Amino acid sequence: MFFSASLTNAATPLADYFTDTWSTQDGLPHNSINAIAQTSDGYLWFATWEGVARYNGREFRFYERSTRTGIIDSGTRALVSDNSNGLWVAGARGGITYRGKNGWQPQLDAKSMVNYLIHDRDGNLWVAVEGLGVFFRPNPDSLNHQNDEVWVLKNISAYRLLEDSQGRIWAATAKGLFHLNGENSKEDILGQHGLPSLQVNSLLEMPDKQLIIATNKGAYILSKENIKPLHDEIAKEAITTLMLDSSGSLWLGTINKGVMRLTNGIIETLDTQQGLPNNRILSMLQDLEGSIWIGTNGGLMRLRNAPFTTFTKDRGLVGNYVRSVMDIDQDSVLVGSSEGLSVIKDNKAQNALADTNSSLSVLSFGKRKGGGAWVGTYLHGLMYWQNRVLTPYLDQQDGLPNNEIRAVLEDSQNNLWIGTTNGLVKKAPDGEMRTYSSEQGLPDNYIMALAEDERGQIWVGTGLGVTVLSEDKVSRVPIHSQEGAGYAFGFWVEPGYVWITTDRGLIRYRQQDGQLSLVGRSTGLPIDKLFQVVYDGKDGLWLTSNRGIWRISYKAAHSIANGQQQNIAFEHFAESDGMASAQANGGSNPAAVATPDGRLWFATAKGVSTVNSQDVSKKSTLQLPIVIESLSVDGRPLPFNKQAELPANTNRIIFNYAGLGYVMSSRIEYRTRLVGFEKDWALRGKSTVAEYTNLAPGHYQFLVSARYPYSDWNTAEQVFDFEVLPHFWQRLGVQILFVLLVLALFAGAMYWRLHRLKQSEIRLKAIIDKQTHALRQKSEDFQRQANEDDLTGLPNRRAFDRLLSARFAQVKQDNTQLMLVIMDIDHFKKINDNYSHLAGDKVIQSLAKTLLRLEGTNVHVARWGGEEFTLVIEGLDENAALTYCEALRKSIEITTYKDIAPGLVMTISMGGAFAHQAEHYQDLLKLADQALYRAKDRGRNRIELWHDDV
Repeated sequence: MFFSASLTNAATPLADYFTDTWSTQDGLPHNSINAIAQTSDGYLWFATWEGVARYNGREFRFYERSTRTGIIDSGTRALVSDNSNGLWVAGARGGITYRGKNGWQPQLDAKSMVNYLIHDRDGNLWVAVEGLGVFFRPNPDSLNHQNDEVWVLKNISAYRLLEDSQGRIWAATAKGLFHLNGENSKEDILGQHGLPSLQVNSLLEMPDKQLIIATNKGAYILSKENIKPLHDEIAKEAITTLMLDSSGSLWLGTINKGVMRLTNGIIETLDTQQGLPNNRILSMLQDLEGSIWIGTNGGLMRLRNAPFTTFTKDRGLVGNYVRSVMDIDQDSVLVGSSEGLSVIKDNKAQNALADTNSSLSVLSFGKRKGGGAWVGTYLHGLMYWQNRVLTPYLDQQDGLPNNEIRAVLEDSQNNLWIGTTNGLVKKAPDGEMRTYSSEQGLPDNYIMALAEDERGQIWVGTGLGVTVLSEDKVSRVPIHSQEGAGYAFGFWVEPGYVWITTDRGLIRYRQQDGQLSLVGRSTGLPIDKLFQVVYDGKDGLWLTSNRGIWRISYKAAHSIANGQQQNIAFEHFAESDGMASAQANGGSNPAAVATPDGRLWFATAKGVSTVNSQDVSKKSTLQLPIVIESLSVDGRPLPFNKQAELPANTNRIIFNYAGLGYVMSSRIEYRTRLVGFEKDWALRGKSTVAEYTNLAPGHYQFLVSARYPYSDWNTAEQVFDFEVLPHFWQRLGVQILFVLLVLALFAGAMYWRLHRLKQSEIRLKAIIDKQTHALRQKSEDFQRQANEDDLTGLPNRRAFDRLLSARFAQVKQDNTQLMLVIMDIDHFKKINDNYSHLAGDKVIQSLAKTLLRLEGTNVHVARWGGEEFTLVIEGLDENAALTYCEALRKSIEITTYKDIAPGLVMTISMGGAFAHQAEHYQDLLKLADQALYRAKDRGRNRIELWHDDV
């Protein structure tokens, strides 16, 4: 018989979890983890024999025996959290205390060690006591409250208590299972169903209301009708603790067999052979992020869903040192290592050869049109794999320069290209072989990478550069121009571009003009040497290196290569993300591959690491809990109670805070804002400290927010209000009194001079009025000259720059439309040459008058310089804005200018771009200017809008 839980999410295979362990060497006070709890603020709590440890993702804080906490002995057995961010703590010597919003609240001690307790829905406290039984303390606010302590079970060791969804109280004891608020509270439930007296260690209510009972001889399911074994395979196991995870899997801790997980009738095990600190399980918990915490007798383990999972020899690979990986069908990948060939299918790895005794060092793979795969080896030349058999094909005796094959390519014309460390061989379909080396124009004989582009050209990566072969013509690609790049480790080809991984970063080659561009250290990547580039089909370029895997945006990489962006953002993955080794291998191909199911596979120095690119691209929806952990003022700790008054001589305030996320604690990013001092958020990176010095007297509010990389910031609910008091002389009343005193002294002195100054006043007033008028006139002239074009009266370039900057920022904030148009009078030089410069000025003035009539709330015009003008049009979409500009163009074209000169005709060319296409208003000017040049190139007297695909 077995129990089958209904799944709410797909259960992660135990082998795919990434594990972390802690012991006393890592900061725990003791290695026995008796209980685990998580309070609603996000903190994790661990009960040990040397006190309670609170964990924030970076460090442990201990709570031991003290009068402040009410913990009377460091030995702690029970931790129970509630929905009010409270925590019940109990243990040795009967100590019971509660930590809530008002701090620690010690309770009356029990008579012996407390194993567990619960606070039921009516406010009664139930306590399980070692050797004595179970008692409850009625809710002191209850009308029926009569006694401080009511014993419901006596002279028995009680280990666990449970209040089920129906309000029934259950006790797991050394002599069976008891229903404490039922009719027969003194009778063992197991005995009532014909079972022998068993020690019950733990209880768990399932979503279907059934009760799981963990005993020293298996586990049972109790329903309304009967009781039956949970699963035949665990019938004789001593089960210590139970947990149901969010996917519906049931976790069972044992006395000496580690952890068992039951999913859809299938049992998986986790013990010391898989890294568990100890096989005696004392406690388990699934935290708010879905990680599984396991407390043992020898330390703490966490199982978490890391982005990467890794296949090694422990999971069925033939060898750990993997040099090449390639997909062979929809469901399978081929893995080449220093010890042979493996195939991974349906999340399982096995030997790819029927002859499992066969062993060879594999370097490279190539797609084979005849089925199977080409296999390049270290010592045995080129072979091919098909139907689990490896067959020799070509080696040095057949004409290869040597037997070390680092790249293989079967091209669209059925030519077979073989890259060796001593030259490149081309084998034609008719069997003819031709060798290319440095004598035929290759930069180097050491061939590491081969690729075919959409033009049928063969790209060759060597240790000294890149060569392109087209109809046997050899052309070098000068990658050395990109900061001295030499090694070309790999290629990725897309229509119009070839991406090259080198020892100086990622280089893009543009097919239309041969332009090379570098994404490397100069653009923000912290590493030079990149082995492979893989595109995930969304917006991710994944780069492999000796120092892990780097993910950058595909669009951002193109923007940098086009000169439209300065720096690249990246995400780095290494051992803490599930890779067994951060050293990804290169120098032979393919060392990384993307499969149709969205997974990426990477060859590393310890196995094959794989990641689901779609999962990584998803933003975390979890709002990270964040807490202010401590506050110090001028070096002295200050109790944190949400608000405080600080003395006038306060010089330094330091806040310590923490985001309570445990999946990637070291990657949590922070920002802070001190309202009253800072207008905007200050990005703190990964720092958990904010320091402020010499704050002026006044009221302040400290806010802190956190997030995982590429996710949304949390809502910054952590707020600390405080006020810095002023010095005596800074107080408003004192300052007012001082001012009044000074005024009184001056009033007496000024009074006797008043009469003497009356006559001078009239004369001085007249002089001042005259000078003021002159200065005002000059100021107005200067202001007008600074912001107005003398010829047209329109705003000049300086004024327009200010307006565009302000309007651009506003529409970005409001998410509204803004179009910038730069226009130019066509063939203006001919107007000057044919009709005189005076006529040219009148043409400019005429166009300015036309544009001035357009000026309004949503349209702004300016003279940009010479014969160029600008328009800012707000609130119109692309079609409406294009119609508006086209009407303006036609109006100018059909207007007669015979009053300026007979036969004079004026047309204009316009280029436009929208605010949503640029990150900065200066970028918007560049885009509009490019569109204007496009309009001129395409015949003038037209409008062109900027599009990045043109």
